[in-house]
Amino acid sequence: MTHKTAGDTRPPQRLHIGQVFFCLLSIFCFLLILRNSEVAISYMSRGLSLCANTVIPSLFPFMVLSELLVASGAGEALGRLLAKPMKWLFGLSGAGCSAVVLGSMCGFPVGAATAVSLYDKNVISKRECEHLLTFSNNPSSAFLITAVGVSLFGSHRLGLILYLLVLGTSFFIGFLMRFFLRDKARSSPRKEHPHFPSGLHPGGVSMFTNAVSHAALSMLTVCAYVIFFSALTGALAGAVQQVGNVSHTLYAMIYGFLEMSGGISEAATLTGETAFSLLPIVLAAAMAGWSGLSVHCQILTLCGGRGLSFKPYFCAKVLQGILCGLLAWLLLSVMDPADLPPVSETVATLIPLFSSTGALSSALTLISHIGFVTGIMIKIKKSGYRGS
Repeated sequence: MTHKTAGDTRPPQRLHIGQVFFCLLSIFCFLLILRNSEVAISYMSRGLSLCANTVIPSLFPFMVLSELLVASGAGEALGRLLAKPMKWLFGLSGAGCSAVVLGSMCGFPVGAATAVSLYDKNVISKRECEHLLTFSNNPSSAFLITAVGVSLFGSHRLGLILYLLVLGTSFFIGFLMRFFLRDKARSSPRKEHPHFPSGLHPGGVSMFTNAVSHAALSMLTVCAYVIFFSALTGALAGAVQQVGNVSHTLYAMIYGFLEMSGGISEAATLTGETAFSLLPIVLAAAMAGWSGLSVHCQILTLCGGRGLSFKPYFCAKVLQGILCGLLAWLLLSVMDPADLPPVSETVATLIPLFSSTGALSSALTLISHIGFVTGIMIKIKKSGYRGS
């Protein structure tokens, strides 16, 4: 008990409701992992393997490229070329298009990292950054088409449908957000985030070394969350097995709420539990749209310390998860049942393919992105652009 001095007129400090919530949540997670420590350690090893074999090979090159794209001014020049479409569709300046392109093709958290880099260099405003975060962070094409579509559901076409659903709903949400964030963006003075061309583009080797260093730090944060949530979901799996009467569908939904890739792999095994054959695909689409709490924590960490509001981001991801699930059900329910892909009966044996196929697809995607950036730079050079 604290005693107030005679001259102390400060009101007594009270615990915020958020502090109480996270305190109780921390105690629950601590007891959960302690009770199922062996399973948590096993899942943590899987998380380390996932980072080494899939996450780092599929993300790190793109994070370096996104840093270089912003630091070199190529993203800014690309924004000038695509300024009109960005303004028509999303009510944003063209400078943020590099975050949209990289986030749509490379997967999270590349889009968020690019948007934050643009904001840190005063290329975009605070509200533009918050707007970009709502629709520039999605699972990569390699993950949804190859790892989910081919490896888990045995259908390249289904993976492509899932990717287009996620991408289409994200763009639709970005379009909607222009009406909710437009007035606030106009009320925020542009001079608060001035654009200083002279300080944007460090030259020489430092530009490359800074890009690699920043990407490495971001990659370390991503891997830390992957490992932690792997241990947490493993402990949760152990607790569910001990209860025994928990529905597999409910368990898959909880898993997907926490961590997307594991939740989708669990959803793919649900065909034997229910006659509703579309349920695994609908859940997979909803989980891909929501993206998982692990990914959201990664985004919050990468964007922290800048005074950004994350309410639009979380509202957008909840809406995207609902829309992806609903549209997947509507689309696949009107298709011929023979066209629906069979869910593999050996999903457990296919999960390791996440590593090999993810790395191969990432290499091919990296080559295509290098060609894309090179083509943009050549076009800029031919058009006579020399920077601001």
